[in-house]
Amino acid sequence: MARHGSIEAISLRAVAREAGVSPTAVYRHFDDHVDLLREAVEFCWTNFRDSMQAGMDSSDDPFVAFRNTGEAYVDFALTNRGQYRVLFSNRIDLGVEPTEVGLEAFQILVDLVTAMLRANGDDRDPAFVALQTHTWIHGIVDLWGGLPDMPWPDGPALFDGLADTLRLVES
Repeated sequence: MARHGSIEAISLRAVAREAGVSPTAVYRHFDDHVDLLREAVEFCWTNFRDSMQAGMDSSDDPFVAFRNTGEAYVDFALTNRGQYRVLFSNRIDLGVEPTEVGLEAFQILVDLVTAMLRANGDDRDPAFVALQTHTWIHGIVDLWGGLPDMPWPDGPALFDGLADTLRLVES
């Protein structure tokens, strides 16, 4: 998926060829093409969630953990462009609702935002503020990845702007 930039280009035979096994071996593990794609997307979500979790676990201070999680998000997206694109850019209907792992990744942001809002005595809806945070970070990733030669501000300056604008700084 990362190499082709599209999950539509993936077939069971192509996976077998890439893995150096017979197509029959792949068919023993996956019922069909859609089953393979679901598992691949789940793999991407797991990697993304684990990166986010590492950021969250980096500090007991939610404001520090928030910054580290944002940096982990961007690092994952820029280091694993194909996986990130599969998660957030290539939408095909695999016949399932958002995966549990995908929801866990978002919940990490919600939990961090909840802790920061609580620390500041702020009664805003944490899920909504987490969604605002996600869209902001996704925008940074999309711009940096799509136009890498532009003279963008560095990550810390952008994260400071995000935190200041969304009032996610310690008061």
